Amino acid sequence: MDASLTAGALAMLGSALAHAGMTLLTKRAQDRLVFRALSLIFVALLMLPWLVFQPLPGWEVWRFLLLGAATIWAFNMLLIAAFERGEMNLVYPVMRGSAPALATLAAYLFLGEAVSLWQLLGLAIASTALVGFAWPEKDGAPKAQILLLALAAAGMTACYTVIDAAGVRASGNVMVYTGWFFVLSGVTIGTTAAIRRGSRFWAAARQETRPAATSMLFNLTTYGLALYAYSIAPVAPMAALRETSIVFGALLAALVLKEAFGLKRIALAVLLVTGLVVMQTL
Repeated sequence: MDASLTAGALAMLGSALAHAGMTLLTKRAQDRLVFRALSLIFVALLMLPWLVFQPLPGWEVWRFLLLGAATIWAFNMLLIAAFERGEMNLVYPVMRGSAPALATLAAYLFLGEAVSLWQLLGLAIASTALVGFAWPEKDGAPKAQILLLALAAAGMTACYTVIDAAGVRASGNVMVYTGWFFVLSGVTIGTTAAIRRGSRFWAAARQETRPAATSMLFNLTTYGLALYAYSIAPVAPMAALRETSIVFGALLAALVLKEAFGLKRIALAVLLVTGLVVMQTL
């Protein structure tokens, strides 16, 4: 195997693991809203000193940034609601796995990107796995609300993926765009947390500061390694490898949170990843 491809693959597997770890910390947080707010604020504060020395984007970029900030706000609210009602090994695969499929459809409908026969096949495989996750359990435990929230969060992910793709194209500078994206996200989620928690915000913030700082590192790691992998190796196989975060997330939920996973969900997670790989590499 080519050295750059090997390095890219290792970097993207690290990115997938970091993303799963970041999600695990969100699930474990005592106050998930304050936790998410602090995580984003920490990233914003880290980037601001660098951003002030960069050219300020024009309105043609800010319109995408503002729309993306509203969408990521909705994503975070839906993610928190889903995690408050359901287990990580159900919410995360559905949320993470359906987002690329929805993004492919959105890119086809709104950006005019072509969809190949292989992408349609991968979409069908991934959709089959998602239906399996939605299938009623033997104990009859209700999942409809949890799945709707996870799917809605995935829909927001697909939306801000398309918005960011258009925004980066308009910007011409992925790092500046990403920096302002995190700043706006920190402001919107931070303001929401402060308003909703009121006088309880600071007590919750003190409790969540350390895990939020760790999440910030995971956040920077997952995006940093992904950007590095994309810079040295072909995009399609690297994007497919990143979807292994679904399996990593399921394993972490089982090992750390002691959530029952079982052979059924293991098989569905592998099937889901297979569909996403087919979508992005063939």
